[in-house]
Amino acid sequence: MPPKLERLDGRVSSATLCDVLQRDGAVVVENALSATQLAGLNHDLDHIIATTPPGVRHPTEDDMIEFYGQSTIRIDGLPAKSQTFVEVMELPLLSGMADHFLLPNCDDYLLNTGQLIEIAPGETVQRLHRDDNVWRHVPAPKPELEVEAMFALSDFTAANGATRVAPGSHRWPHDREAMPEEILQAEMKAGTALFYLGSTLHSGGENRTTDEYRRGMFLGYVVGWLRTEENTFLTVPIEKVREMPVRIQELLGYKAIRAMGVVNVGSPMKLLQ
Repeated sequence: MPPKLERLDGRVSSATLCDVLQRDGAVVVENALSATQLAGLNHDLDHIIATTPPGVRHPTEDDMIEFYGQSTIRIDGLPAKSQTFVEVMELPLLSGMADHFLLPNCDDYLLNTGQLIEIAPGETVQRLHRDDNVWRHVPAPKPELEVEAMFALSDFTAANGATRVAPGSHRWPHDREAMPEEILQAEMKAGTALFYLGSTLHSGGENRTTDEYRRGMFLGYVVGWLRTEENTFLTVPIEKVREMPVRIQELLGYKAIRAMGVVNVGSPMKLLQ
């Protein structure tokens, strides 16, 4: 049977969403963002995108230059740059997905990273990867370490670089590669999102157009006992964090869990008071 990328409505229950994710590892959710949220995110980020050059500016390793894309703009620190992003962090479907897949493996989870990703015309295809390979030293079989969503802030098409995904790959051996016919593209209208697991193979697509910019926003949560990809203590100034809801403060790392994450042998939440 050929692979299929199921599509659900944004009013779906978290339980149904998680059932499909358990089976397929990825699912498209229509109308995941309201029209107001979509407009707010684009408004908040337009001027930052306009002044940010493409490509990674300070690569940690040489191979990350190609991986991140030389014609792709990436921006992190989004909780400090967009009030709408802070609102999106608490979407019920996101929270429900993280609760279902991550809480069995941790006391609480953290924002792993949030990124604006705009793929420009001429960008090449990104290699397929599993995001949970960032934590390659966690021995197999790994529990679910991360859950994610890619929100379309502009229309995603096969031509302009819609996210590629291999449904079912979360159940494959980690060394199994996807055959071409097993890779689908998540074509989506702006406001739609691709929800997927950190163990699912995916990548950014090739932008074969001459004038379309594929703008997406990625948001992921990770179990709280792993180091996050984004260092939010530096990308989100503490002065901004003090103004945020308590749950957002916790998701940014200011919640200690027993003896993990303490400051002065106590709760870092004290720094926000």
